[in-house]
Order: sequence, then C-alpha cells, then structure tokens
Amino acid sequence: MVNQSTIRDVARVAGVSVSTVSRVFTAPQRFRDETRQKVYAAAEQLNYAPNRMAAALTTGRTGNIGLIVPNLANPLFPEMVKAAQHQSRRQNLAALLGDSDDDADDEEKLIRALSKDVDGFLLFSSLLREEQIAEVGVLRPTVFVNRRVDGYPCVLVDALQGMRQLTQYLSNLGHTGLLYLAGPANSWAANDRLEALLQAGAETGLQVDVSAPNRPGFESGNLAAEQLVRAPLPSAVVCFNDVMALGVTARLLQSGVRVPEQVSVVGWGGTQLAGYTTPAVTTLAVPLGELGSRAVDQLLLDHACPTQQDPGPVSLGVTLVPRATTGRARVS
Repeated sequence: MVNQSTIRDVARVAGVSVSTVSRVFTAPQRFRDETRQKVYAAAEQLNYAPNRMAAALTTGRTGNIGLIVPNLANPLFPEMVKAAQHQSRRQNLAALLGDSDDDADDEEKLIRALSKDVDGFLLFSSLLREEQIAEVGVLRPTVFVNRRVDGYPCVLVDALQGMRQLTQYLSNLGHTGLLYLAGPANSWAANDRLEALLQAGAETGLQVDVSAPNRPGFESGNLAAEQLVRAPLPSAVVCFNDVMALGVTARLLQSGVRVPEQVSVVGWGGTQLAGYTTPAVTTLAVPLGELGSRAVDQLLLDHACPTQQDPGPVSLGVTLVPRATTGRARVS
C-alpha cells in the first residue's frame, strides 16, 4: 500500500513546524538531539520518508554521502564502512559506496561520477596524488580517513604510539631485531607506519630491516614467507596489515617453521579475522568502528561550519593485542 503520510503529518505528530521537519532531514547537525529524535520517531511511526530528489532541488542537498575505499576485500575497510553507514543513518543520510581497486585514477573517476549525487565524501586510505586532490577536492566537502592532507578534515590513528607499544613488547620478549614487510609505495598510511616503526625501533634499540614495498594482500604475505624460509629466519616479522600477517603465518607453518617458537608474526589493524584464525595473530588494533563514525561526524561539522579554521586532524589511539603468533625470541 502506498504511504499517504506527508511532511505536515510528521510535523503534527512531532509537535514542531513543517520547516523544522524539512530542515531536520536536510541539515540534522543544526538541531539538538531531542528535536531530531522527535522528528525521526514521528516519521517512523507514520512510515514517512522524505523525497530526496525534491529536497535536492529546493535545498541543493541530496541527503547522500559517498564512501570511497581502495579495496573492499581488505577486512579493514568493511568494519569502517559499516560504522560510517550506521552513523550516517543516525543522521538520516544515505551512504553510497565505491571501490577504487587500489588505483588512484579509478578513485578520481569514482569521485567525479558520484559528486553530483552526494553532499560530501569520506575517502578511506586515499591513493589520490596531490594534483588529483587539487582537482577533485573542491567538488564536495571531503574528509580523509587514514591519510593526512593539509587543509582538509582528517581522521587518523597514532601510528607512532602503536609502534612504540610493539617494539617495547618485542624487546621484553628478548627480540633484538625484526623484519618489516612494508605496504604499497603509493600509500600515505604505509609510509606513515614505516616511519613510526623506524623511530620506535631506534628508541627501543631494535634493529629494523625493511622489505621492498608490497601489495597489501594475503598472497604478498605468502610470497614473502616463501622467500624467508630460503635464508636465515628473522626472529620476528611485522607486517603492514593483518591480511599479510595471515599469509606469512600460513606459509611458514606449511613450510614446517614453528610460529612463534622460531618466528614471531605481528599484523596491523585488529580485524576480526586475525583473531579467528589458528593460531590467532598478534596485532596492533585500530579502532575501526570509531574511525568510520568519527569521519561522518567530521563531514557534518564541515557542512555546519564550512569557514571554520582547520582544527587539525582527529587522532585515535592504537592498542597492542598479544596473541598466539608472538613469543620469546629463540635462543641461537
């Protein structure tokens, strides 16, 4: 049956004006929680949904935001995206999702294609080059997640704080050095993570050897482990992300290398998958859900106060989660 409720019905049930209902749906960040909840509750009771196309014509707002990720197959991103979608719905926004397949040019194409249909973008671990940001960053308000870009709202994690926890932990276990399996060369997060580990290793007195850049996948971890078993084994391998750590662990075990008795393995991200495997992977856990939800909040804040001075990035902490893939350094 077609819903016959109108915006006037919602205003009557919520006890507010018609204009308030309209503005709650188009600019919810401008209202107190109490007002928003009254309007949303009345709309739900009446099974009323605003006509987004009509609203876009009158307000210039679509009620949509765009979420662009480099690779949905990476378990880091679904957890962040899910949290961003939930936070968007709480603000009566719809989230449109795009996957750039780890390609900066495809990311730019997605942004251009979606820019007419969204009010802003959340770019997760963006691979855009600086000249591309200059071109597309002006199309819509944009928040960068896991990448710092001057002049834009950013939601980051404190990589140095996390790596300091890790190097101290490994040092306490008797490790004097480690091999770091680096991430993609074109990734800001990969470079930030590497610099943090090098600094933390120097502070702790750990020797940090670094591999060539890798694609951030299970296969890269597998291939790296195949090469490791042909040479003297490092006592610890730290990976760019959890997926690579899973690939390393699986191949080492298949090759007869005991983990962690011979080699300790550490990932990054704190994805659920890393804790479900056997052995469960030690990881530096990023608050994935908070990254997604805080990014939506930053986008709404940017909408509400577009001329405000840049307050600097939001930086979230990282937590070391020791599991079965790390242990005391082997005795030579």
